Amino acid sequence: MPSVDRPRPYLSLWFSGAFLLIALLVWALLPAEQVMALVIEGGPIEMPSALLYFAAAIALWFMRRRSMPVALALALTVMFCAFGARELDLHKAWSGASVLKVSYYLRPMVPLQHKLVALAVLLPVIASGLYLLLRWAKPVWQGLRARHPVAVTVVVFFATMAVAKVVDRSQNVLLEDYGIAFTASQEALRASVEEFLELGLGVLAFLGLWQHRRLG
Repeated sequence: MPSVDRPRPYLSLWFSGAFLLIALLVWALLPAEQVMALVIEGGPIEMPSALLYFAAAIALWFMRRRSMPVALALALTVMFCAFGARELDLHKAWSGASVLKVSYYLRPMVPLQHKLVALAVLLPVIASGLYLLLRWAKPVWQGLRARHPVAVTVVVFFATMAVAKVVDRSQNVLLEDYGIAFTASQEALRASVEEFLELGLGVLAFLGLWQHRRLG
């Protein structure tokens, strides 16, 4: 039985699994064309995914306990905003090429001022990511071993993100490396799983904030 102060440590796993199940049901029940219309970029699934991140960045400051250091709150705010911007493909909005790739900064055709602005935007994200990794990776690992719900949610969040990224890349990798082309149904399945898992990430962010607020 879960204790009063540590209820349901694996609740985040159920949330992530639920979004995967929804993705499979949508793919199974709808024609491939309707699935693709639902999960298209800028569509009814992707936009809420981004908005949830920005909402989490704001909600964090209302839900944080005094035990949360300001530096941690700032780093999480930056990362939530970065995730939201990435979901909206703003990393390509500057010049049509991804500013997240090293090759962007090595291209001679990209104006220097573009590179400098991109770096200025990315530096707070990089600094926040390094701070979270160096300062909080060990406490999260310890919390995971202790089955603390917040730590479990953090790990499930990044695991879900990794799975969504692998699913996203699978179609291109299989085609380019092995010559395997997806059918319309298979492409719809890939897109549905990817987009619903990414939608679930924003929900996991709010779940983690709620767990922090309730449990510390």
